[in-house]
Amino acid sequence: MLHNDCEVTALSTLLAAAGVHAGQLELQHRLPSSGPLDPEPVAGSSLFRWGDPERGFVGRPAGGGSEGGFGVYEPPIQRLAARFGINLVDLRGRRVTAVKAVVLAGRPVLAWVGLAAGPYLTWLTPSGRKITVNLNEHAVVLVGGGPGYFLVDNPLSGERERWSDGLFSRRWKLLGRRALALR
Repeated sequence: MLHNDCEVTALSTLLAAAGVHAGQLELQHRLPSSGPLDPEPVAGSSLFRWGDPERGFVGRPAGGGSEGGFGVYEPPIQRLAARFGINLVDLRGRRVTAVKAVVLAGRPVLAWVGLAAGPYLTWLTPSGRKITVNLNEHAVVLVGGGPGYFLVDNPLSGERERWSDGLFSRRWKLLGRRALALR
């Protein structure tokens, strides 16, 4: 529905699997943001100041502004799910085989992937922490699989896609192996 809302679209799918129905716009409205809304210059630095995706959504979910939007990482998504009574298990940094085992046990997984190996952008968060992000950040839901593949609900295409384990692994590593599973 929005240009940059793959994370809440994926969360909506995960919540629906748990019997909780919350639409994308409702979830995006409830998701905290991390400002400033648009990047700001930092005196004496070649970097700019923008939000922290570990704390809230960075930029504009609908796009626009000087940089549009970036997205959000798992901590704010995990807290938002908890507001609906759904506890998500953090799978960050796990091996692909561990994620596969969770999916094959019937528990969908929201995973952050890079659709391409960059471009990368570095900025300072409001707290002054330097971060580097992959601008091809995307969130998908792993809903099944079999030997050598995952079934992926992709908010970008609106389709269920079949990704090889290798393709998922490469894309997942580009975003630091971030994932949340339905408990």
